[in-house]
Amino acid sequence: MITRGDILRPALTFMSRFRLGYAIFLVPATLHAFWALEKVPGQVPAHVIVHAPGPGCLMDIDGQGVGKTNEHGLLAMPEVEAGDHYLHLRCPSQGEKTFFISPLSGQNLALEASKAEEASNPQANPASRSAEAELQLSQLVQQAVQLRARGRLDEAVEHLRAAVKLDAGNSDLHRELGITFLLGKDWKRARVEMLEAIHNDPTDADAYNGLGYALEKMGVLNEAVREYRRATQLDPADPTYRTHYFDLLSKLAQEKARKK
Repeated sequence: MITRGDILRPALTFMSRFRLGYAIFLVPATLHAFWALEKVPGQVPAHVIVHAPGPGCLMDIDGQGVGKTNEHGLLAMPEVEAGDHYLHLRCPSQGEKTFFISPLSGQNLALEASKAEEASNPQANPASRSAEAELQLSQLVQQAVQLRARGRLDEAVEHLRAAVKLDAGNSDLHRELGITFLLGKDWKRARVEMLEAIHNDPTDADAYNGLGYALEKMGVLNEAVREYRRATQLDPADPTYRTHYFDLLSKLAQEKARKK
């Protein structure tokens, strides 16, 4: 059984510091990326087309760049694994926009970036949120932590998703979603949320540690070592990070020795 201590710091740490999307450009199908990587038996990749406001918009999915939109503002990804993903779109002279998608197996998904709902609403900026919105955000987080403590993980996810809509750029929220998925042994979704946490805060050691844990459980050990190492570099004093890092290094060394 996985415990919170096996993964990240206690929820109290989070609560104490919580801040209360013609010709189409095709991304090559051979591009090695997690979002297009794993072939699940019986599952057909989704096909995602993004229509941006204009040409030259940079896009990444789950932290990995996939290219620019063409002269018509279009970019297509022909092999996206079914499930949760975050798209980040950066167009010239515009700020970054984030979209959450969760395509089904074999689905053709078209994202009209100018019309699609972003991962957060206009109140996402903490400086512009009303006192009522702040209270709602705080309540959602508290309820999510309580639900998770009772093992009601699906309900906790619903509350955290609602909180993310209020503050999509909050790395703490994405990390807590990642923790919830780790507790439910949903490694892929945990990985996506930890990546989004890191996207919003590249110094979040907890998120790197959680990402490493998810990758380790997915069997992607070399990448997991890299993330554990990063967590240790960011917070050398944390014993959990060092334990995960050195335990996995030892495991890899033993596997290499057995192959000789």
